[in-house]
Amino acid sequence: MQTFTAAMRMTFRFAFYSIAITAILWALLPQHRLFLQSLLLGMGGSLLNGAVLLSKIWRVGLFATDPTVRPKGTGMLQRLLIAGFVVFLTIRFPDLFILSGALIGLFLVPLLSLPFVYRSLK
Repeated sequence: MQTFTAAMRMTFRFAFYSIAITAILWALLPQHRLFLQSLLLGMGGSLLNGAVLLSKIWRVGLFATDPTVRPKGTGMLQRLLIAGFVVFLTIRFPDLFILSGALIGLFLVPLLSLPFVYRSLK
């Protein structure tokens, strides 16, 4: 469980770095603000999805050591609702967000977690 924790810590660290870089670019490049704020919205949703998945996997890991802790689902519905809410906001406010930026941002945490989790499995 320690290797998983380290991998997720690195994933969230790089996710926060990418959010900070995107926020700095948003401030420096006013002609691309629409895309960058859509990207920030998607990144926020992706970070929230990653936190939900982390908490569910953590409970499964606790169940392996302590049978009194029962895992309650995988959090699939919560993660779908978060992604759906991001897409809803994007479609509802087309003057503030672009769908392509929000969708790219939604894939941030899964793509960042691939190398760290794969490296921890070796």
